[in-house]
Amino acid sequence: MPREGSLSILIVDDSAFFVSLLSDKLESNYGMRTVTATDATEAMAELRETSVDCIVSDYQMPDISGLELYEMVEERYDVPFILLTGQGGEEIASRAIRMGIDEYLLKQAVKADEPLELLVNRIRNVVEKRRTQRKYERLVDNSPDVIGQISVDGEILAANETMATAFGTSQADLVGQQLSAFVPEDVAATRLRECRRAVTAGSAVTFQDSIGVRHFHNIAVPLSTAGTTDSVQLVTREITLQKRNEQELEQKSEKLAMINRIVRHDINNDVQLLMGWADRIQPHVDEDGQETVDRIDETSSHIAELTSIARDFVESLEDGAEIELDSIDLHRTLQTEIDKQRVAHEDVEIVVDELPPVQVRANELLTSVFGNLLSNAIRHNDASEPEVHVSFAETETEAVVRVRDNGPGVPDERKEDIFGRGSMGPQSPGTGVGLHLVYTLVEQYGGDVWVEDNEPRGSVFVVELPKSPATATRVG
Repeated sequence: MPREGSLSILIVDDSAFFVSLLSDKLESNYGMRTVTATDATEAMAELRETSVDCIVSDYQMPDISGLELYEMVEERYDVPFILLTGQGGEEIASRAIRMGIDEYLLKQAVKADEPLELLVNRIRNVVEKRRTQRKYERLVDNSPDVIGQISVDGEILAANETMATAFGTSQADLVGQQLSAFVPEDVAATRLRECRRAVTAGSAVTFQDSIGVRHFHNIAVPLSTAGTTDSVQLVTREITLQKRNEQELEQKSEKLAMINRIVRHDINNDVQLLMGWADRIQPHVDEDGQETVDRIDETSSHIAELTSIARDFVESLEDGAEIELDSIDLHRTLQTEIDKQRVAHEDVEIVVDELPPVQVRANELLTSVFGNLLSNAIRHNDASEPEVHVSFAETETEAVVRVRDNGPGVPDERKEDIFGRGSMGPQSPGTGVGLHLVYTLVEQYGGDVWVEDNEPRGSVFVVELPKSPATATRVG
């Protein structure tokens, strides 16, 4: 609310006694500053000399009534107006409200209210309301968006400066015109249809439309008015550049996806050739050469694994916001990936605890989560006898899988960054894109993944996944 001492009130009444009494009470009891007038002509003279926050005027005055004074004030000044009416002045009060007067009070009620709390509260309210309205009008008028008040039949009732500039005219010339005079008829018809929908729904409606090659985002907000004409505040923002950027991004994404498929295909073909050639020369090399052949075979396998990760990573990003999850058999997924690693790494001991039949919310890329974790536990294991231990636990709503290894472990300062959260690149602190893929997929599933220390040596990668509804209450 405005501070009492900040308010200046113009009191207008043909009774000098009433004016003097009201002025004294407002100043002595409420710290307001007052100026007075005993008729409309004197009031207008005071307004030319003094800036006031509110006018309190009697209705029944000789020569010029309070309503006529309001019309004179409204034409030249932006000041809240409170009208005091006589006993039984309901008809006058109704007329005053229709004209736009801010408030009215029965004069008898003001006289009977010795502390003047009723009048003072009305003064405070109308002043605060007008100040808020002014702030809003300044905000609207300075907005870069096109903002106008539009009736449901298409008449422009009010417009901001941006709207006038966009339509190549003035604000005054816009008011009273039809929207279809400034935009194509089909666009105007669409906007009015959405405006009527907003009025019917009693809530804001958003929609987009186009004029030629230009694109717009619109918001229609229903307005409450004293009259009978329904209207909305229509806010229009041009989004042509945004649309163009979206189209370019979509085209680039399609090209990158095509290149990704082609490159993966060619790399896989070359890797298969390398592995085939390594197998062919293996019987013809000595013991020293065998080490080189093994390195070629291992590197080729790693390249094949990276292309598979790249494929899964691209798939995980496609339709990211609309990813579809299903009920996936966790036991079968884990067992399949464990069997693959046992075949590929016969020298590594992989111990698996009993895996109960549990369904989790995921998709077919869940295989990449555990494939990458198992591969990471084996590939980076520097122990003389590498071991991997897979265990399982569950709560009422989550399934928890732990992949333990006896490798070098992960330092505490790198545990937060090991999954490459954020942008991946040459300087990424993660151990590779494989772990970043794990993090990305688990996050999409609504789960969590982190790394802990193993005892006495190594790491424990923990994956927590939400159960499917069918198994969400089963605890083993």
